[in-house]
Amino acid sequence: LGVVLDISLNGARVMSQASMSPGDQLAISLRLPDQSATMSVDATVRWGNRHTFGLEFTAVSQLAETRLRKFLSRAPLS
Repeated sequence: LGVVLDISLNGARVMSQASMSPGDQLAISLRLPDQSATMSVDATVRWGNRHTFGLEFTAVSQLAETRLRKFLSRAPLS
């Protein structure tokens, strides 16, 4: 269980109590704001420190990519 701090088409920065190491491979479920269904993606941990780590998405279905693109097009830039 974790909180996505930043997300892009290629990956995400995540905060979690889980301890991750670079190279760890994960199958994760994401729920985007205003969307009730989760989407599944495969990811590899690329960096980490304490309870924050960076994920690179390695397998994203066409449907998940479409939903993510739609979300990112509406999200405000920080």
